[in-house]
Amino acid sequence: MLRQRHVCGPVRALAIAAVAGLLASAAALPASAQNATPAPAAEVPTGATGAQATPEQLATAVQFLKVSGLTIGFDDIIPQYLQQATAIYAGQRPELSSMINEAAVSLVPEFMKKRNDLDTSLAKFYTTRFSEDELKQLIAFYQSPVGKKLATQQQEILRDSMPVVQGWTRELQDSVMKRVREEVEKKGGKLGPSAADAADDAAADAPANKPAAPAKK
Repeated sequence: MLRQRHVCGPVRALAIAAVAGLLASAAALPASAQNATPAPAAEVPTGATGAQATPEQLATAVQFLKVSGLTIGFDDIIPQYLQQATAIYAGQRPELSSMINEAAVSLVPEFMKKRNDLDTSLAKFYTTRFSEDELKQLIAFYQSPVGKKLATQQQEILRDSMPVVQGWTRELQDSVMKRVREEVEKKGGKLGPSAADAADDAAADAPANKPAAPAKK
């Protein structure tokens, strides 16, 4: 039986980068794109009315996702999963390796449709926040030279920046715990060490507290 496995490291990194790209897209746009000409008064974004997106608006949002490269990180997930499944099954039945590989290749079109379904689902988040005209303005930006450069570079930038963000959040968390404790102690209160401090202290004390080996007779 095929055991369930978690997403492998590279796939998880790609997925996180892609989602991070979706969240960071507005911040990444230059001021000229962020301050795009507002939609005409007669065309109200669907998010303001709760109206369902038109097929044209949805198609425009999908086009925006494609030209912006915001979801390109998901493109490698399908081949990664197919390779993973192939390796697992081939490991169980080596004599069927050729048949397993052929089956995986034949399934590519089926799963690529699921990839398109993801774009359609994600596009709906944009149709509730941007009018069709606004989406077209965003597309125009990403079709410009600087927009194309941003689309090709943003996933790599996001991947490279993840360790920086993780280090910053760890340092911030430790600093917040420390400073709160210090301010409370200034007022006469007493707080115990944080879990991180306790772990560090335990690690630092471990060698010193280790009982000495009994002397050999």
